Amino acid sequence: MADERDDTIIYDECADVLSDVPDDLADWEEDIGYQKNESEAESSEDSEILARRIRRTLPTDSDETDEEDSTQWSDFDLPRTNNKFEGSPGPNVFPKDTQSVEDIVELYIGNDLFEYICNETNKYYSQNCNRRKLDNKNAKFVDVTALELRKWFGLAILMGVVKKARIDDYWSTNSLIDTPIFRRTMSRNRFRQILSFLHFSDNNNKPDNADRLFKVQFVIDYFSKKFKENFNPSQNISIDEGMIPWRGRLNFKVYNPSKITKYGILVRMLCDSNTGYISSFKIYSGVGQPLAQTVMELLTTSYGKWHHLYVDNYYNSVELAENLLEKKIRVCGTIRQNRGFPEKLKRANVDVFEACHQWKGEVLAQVWRASKTETIRMVSTIHNATLTNAQRICRKSNYTIKKPETVLDYNKYMKGMDRADQYLSYYPIYRKTIKWSKKVCMYLFNCALFNAFRTYQYFNTEHKSLRFHDFLLKVCDSWIKDHVPTSEQNLEVATTSRTSHHDPVDRLSGHIKQHQLVLISETNKRKRRNCHVCSKNKKRRPTNLMCKSCGVALHLGDCFAAYHMKEKY
Repeated sequence: MADERDDTIIYDECADVLSDVPDDLADWEEDIGYQKNESEAESSEDSEILARRIRRTLPTDSDETDEEDSTQWSDFDLPRTNNKFEGSPGPNVFPKDTQSVEDIVELYIGNDLFEYICNETNKYYSQNCNRRKLDNKNAKFVDVTALELRKWFGLAILMGVVKKARIDDYWSTNSLIDTPIFRRTMSRNRFRQILSFLHFSDNNNKPDNADRLFKVQFVIDYFSKKFKENFNPSQNISIDEGMIPWRGRLNFKVYNPSKITKYGILVRMLCDSNTGYISSFKIYSGVGQPLAQTVMELLTTSYGKWHHLYVDNYYNSVELAENLLEKKIRVCGTIRQNRGFPEKLKRANVDVFEACHQWKGEVLAQVWRASKTETIRMVSTIHNATLTNAQRICRKSNYTIKKPETVLDYNKYMKGMDRADQYLSYYPIYRKTIKWSKKVCMYLFNCALFNAFRTYQYFNTEHKSLRFHDFLLKVCDSWIKDHVPTSEQNLEVATTSRTSHHDPVDRLSGHIKQHQLVLISETNKRKRRNCHVCSKNKKRRPTNLMCKSCGVALHLGDCFAAYHMKEKY
């Protein structure tokens, strides 16, 4: 039986300096210097959570200007007239068959991506083949093809749906946990072999001033382009953070206590508020960049369409609202006091469920008292200062709860990233690995599958009952079965099965005709394994035959008959 730790240690080939974090003090100082230029969640540089930790800390309020000319703000409530939305939400590219799951997924994950990953994987093996000693248990590495890689990713997606504790369990012949599709599609050793050498860039072409995301930059650019050009979001959009789980050594790993996954690689995403469709994303790599510039980069394709953007107080400011208004994007969100908020509202004393406001041009700043201890500050270029009856009564005071329209719409449309996160957490396809680049790429594959699912729902409104679970199963079925040549299907069991640790249930069924002896390897007739019956009797006698149904090596004659007719052979 495989060791419990086998699943956590995939023997990855790490042949570059971008995989690990440097230990010298200069790099620590460099990372802290990056953080001074950008407000970021706290991070940990250690591979384990220790009592003594060094974290990137959030910048204090003194880092931001708190000066504001009070004469620019007015107390008069101005009428609001929003511009008509000029975008065209929905797909930009149409598949051959809008009811075909495979054709829609092809819009996001094309064969050109599989070809690229195959070339880089084969190149990476040729560059590092001498770094590992091959033993008798591991077959010689054969170049990966796009067809085989598609099947490999199909199995990886299926692992997210069919959850098991270890990788070896997917190839187990134990009748309690048996999943035959895995060993019929690819051998366990071949799956591990591809996972070990899976690569996404050529290390020999790495420039001297390479970005920290150089190892995955092609995949990032590929999916970023696909997400933007295939689908347009609706008028209401939101920006929030996602987290790629990672606790290993990495100099841009962050710690975010507000997330369920607290340690990992930070991803900022622009999502459609209604469906959660991921329109654009940016992975944080620790390089200093103003936060407003990051927001502008995410919104590049949304300029000039009068989108309504919803953001939290981490991104929002009066200056950002004014700048985006020039780009024909209106904003609504919570705000911190030191982000240009008017001085009068900072000192405002309002009753519970009451609000006060001020205007600066088209920018509305508003304070609402949600409870005796909680005050909410909002900035909006979408709403006016109207209070709306929330159709609720406070149980303590029996007062009718009135909320500003800014708060109601913020709660309604600030859930785009949450919806995407919810779906991505259901069936994650990434496996345990010691290389962060694989985690990032598998996470982006997961995002692409979610976007394809939302696109399928848009084309097939009458099939909205199709769940994400069933959608992924259809993708697995098309990638695994439809792309397997007939010649390979006939040899699947004979070439990939291995000695069973548990006898199959139908061994003593009495139907001898369903049990046939075949060669262990059709391509190598000299390949042999020890006979299962002889081994039970403490004899070592190899054979080149095996039972096709049971997957057990047996001699022709007495051994074959004893195994299928005697309970104790």
